[in-house]
Amino acid sequence: MKPLRLITLPISHYCEKVRWVLDRQGVPYVEEGHAPLLHAFFTMPLTGGKSRTVPILVDENVSPRRVLSDSTDCLRYLADHYGASWLYAPPEAAELEDELDRKLGPSTRRFAYFHILPDPKTAAILTEHTPAWEAAVARPLFPLIRRVMKKGMRIDATGAELSLQLLREQMAKLSDRLADGRKYLCGDALSVADISLATLSAPILFPPGYAKISMPPVESLPEPLRLEVARQRATAAGRLVLRLYAEERTKRHP
Repeated sequence: MKPLRLITLPISHYCEKVRWVLDRQGVPYVEEGHAPLLHAFFTMPLTGGKSRTVPILVDENVSPRRVLSDSTDCLRYLADHYGASWLYAPPEAAELEDELDRKLGPSTRRFAYFHILPDPKTAAILTEHTPAWEAAVARPLFPLIRRVMKKGMRIDATGAELSLQLLREQMAKLSDRLADGRKYLCGDALSVADISLATLSAPILFPPGYAKISMPPVESLPEPLRLEVARQRATAAGRLVLRLYAEERTKRHP
């Protein structure tokens, strides 16, 4: 069996979502991390020019090879072909995943980037675990990369404020769901809903162990982001995420 290929921006929370399931399922894979902007030179050829985004999962063990270019599509493929059906065992798990993908993921990313992109040191975080030549090219280009990211993800003061409201609504809704004392979002077993929450909330929780990236210490963050991390870590949903990273992130599925 050939290892699957996972093409990523290493810091991306959607990439971490797929990485978590590959690790937990014990599926052999090779991660190919790329720097922002430069990653399109790899994603576009793989998808026939259809997608610039990551993650992309490539399975060369079938003919023709399969190329998946969305985190949910990747997880569905792993569920159907690599034994990860437990992801979608609870009936409501897929619906929660979809909502988190559409609402929580973009909101946490936009809010966090609004506050950390002005810091030039962010360039080092964005190029960690990428080829040395890409890092060498990307770091001097960081002002350009920053402009492209801000335009592409609508990262501005208005977008950050709207994203803050939406992410708070999402975290409060999930905290209410946990109020009955359940261990996971869908009951007594880990599902795609929990992994989606854990990964897609990472930009406003900074859980230890996230993506093997050298994230800045919480105390060094700009004040609005630092305060929001403290606020969300105190919620039931935030506490679940921290527990999932501490207890579940490195476990293999039974």
